[in-house]
Amino acid sequence: MGKGVTKDLELVEPNPAVPILAGPSRFIRTMLNESYLIRNLVRRDLRARYGRAYLGFGWIFLEPLLLSAVYYILFAMIADRPEPNYALHVIIGVIIWGHFGKSLQATIGCLTQGGSLIKQVYFPREILAISPVLTQLLISIISLTAVIPVMWYLGVMPGSSIWMLPVALVLATMLALGIGLIFAPLNAISQDVSHLFRFIVRAGFFISPVMWTYEMMLQRASGGWVDLIMLNPMVVPITYARHGLDGTALSLDLDHVLYSFGFAILSLLIGMAVFKRWEARVVKYL
Repeated sequence: MGKGVTKDLELVEPNPAVPILAGPSRFIRTMLNESYLIRNLVRRDLRARYGRAYLGFGWIFLEPLLLSAVYYILFAMIADRPEPNYALHVIIGVIIWGHFGKSLQATIGCLTQGGSLIKQVYFPREILAISPVLTQLLISIISLTAVIPVMWYLGVMPGSSIWMLPVALVLATMLALGIGLIFAPLNAISQDVSHLFRFIVRAGFFISPVMWTYEMMLQRASGGWVDLIMLNPMVVPITYARHGLDGTALSLDLDHVLYSFGFAILSLLIGMAVFKRWEARVVKYL
């Protein structure tokens, strides 16, 4: 009987191949089953970032505020007369784009960053991708409190469109996680991927509506140029966040909104499928 048990144990595959279509369901199941572990990892990440700083979690508030002040002053020196709420639009753009960029880079590097832990013990590796993104989401939500003094100074009050703000955060999170999961296994083979996306995030800061707004773009572009710019799926979430907070009417075309939402959903589904299919096969490169 002992030999039979040993034989059965030897036949168990520790990293069974996951069918490509089953990837998303397996990924979501892990998020639900391992929610306790994910919460603990998020707490650990937060303490590691701010626990030893004198200002502690105050940096979550100060960092976007200081960055936005620098960007606003630089743009005000270049542009003659920026729109009245431009300072508010800049800080919102900095926070939303910062959340997307940091979440994307963390997801792409999740396997390489957790390489030493992966070699020691088996656990669902998607946790390494989920926890830093949720950490960054929490930081971004807290960072949005930095807009309160700016809104008070400008006399801006959010209205019934405030629902667009959480939608924008969820959309940016889906985009970052989906794209990151697609390329995380490839980055485990060659870290050239993470270097490439570091450049893409920096370049994307300027081609996304961080320092400019959707309305400013419409004043300078038309026709095919607008459609080309709107291929960037981050235009919609940043614009949603701005209009959700300042309460102004939204003029986005429905086709562009549907494209951004479709891109986010599809990239997330593909990312979960690719990650679950290939993550066990690439750990040998770590």
